[in-house]
Amino acid sequence: MDKKIRTQEYLQIENIKDLHHHRRILSSKIDNQEIMIKYKLRNIWSNLSPSSLLNMGCSAIAAHNSSFNVFYKTFLYVKNFFKK
Repeated sequence: MDKKIRTQEYLQIENIKDLHHHRRILSSKIDNQEIMIKYKLRNIWSNLSPSSLLNMGCSAIAAHNSSFNVFYKTFLYVKNFFKK
């Protein structure tokens, strides 16, 4: 029962500072690792979207291809210009 309550409490962790605070009060190393993995997975799933995957892919290509880098930087500049 105690582990279930702690798991629910750790699911409400919002930032890395809270995570470090809760890690200090954990009783076992296994609980500590389990909570850290759950926190990282939750962050990955919350930030995963088709647009972010496309952005990561384009930035990876731009890092290796200079002509695509110019096109990509121009695209980002225009996109940010219209956002403002």
